[in-house]
Amino acid sequence: RTTTPTSAPSAPAQSTPTHSAPAQATPRPSAPPQTTANISNYQAELLRLTNLERQRAGLRHLTMVDRLGQAAQAHADDMARNQFFSHTGSRGSSVRDRIEATGYRSGWAGENIGAGYASPAAAVQAWMNSPGHRANILNPNYTEIGFGYTSRAGGQYPNYWVQVFASRR
Repeated sequence: RTTTPTSAPSAPAQSTPTHSAPAQATPRPSAPPQTTANISNYQAELLRLTNLERQRAGLRHLTMVDRLGQAAQAHADDMARNQFFSHTGSRGSSVRDRIEATGYRSGWAGENIGAGYASPAAAVQAWMNSPGHRANILNPNYTEIGFGYTSRAGGQYPNYWVQVFASRR
């Protein structure tokens, strides 16, 4: 399993470079096949677990926003369809590009990606065990979030997880 965070706070005309902290772990069983019900349940559980970690740190809960979910889902689908694992999309897009393509205007923006985790709990636990991912989850500048999940049999990874964090400009 591999996960990589990115966090890119920005002012109107500049942005801070992204950072990465890849991690490798032994494979676990894959998640069940993707269905609309699974995605909805996974989003609710990812939100609950992410906000639980923020609450433990004394931070405000994040609010789920459809446009951020669209950006996250598009990236999860792109990685699965094109069998790659990166914060850069198959056509060169950044997390900020994907967010803005949905019409969301962000100030702060960041992303956690993961692959191969069998459940939302496993993905969040792995992210919390990685300093870069943990920093994204516990970043007090973020106020909203969206999630993406895709499963793909026969690919490099059986599934892909994406968290997109942002705050409005």
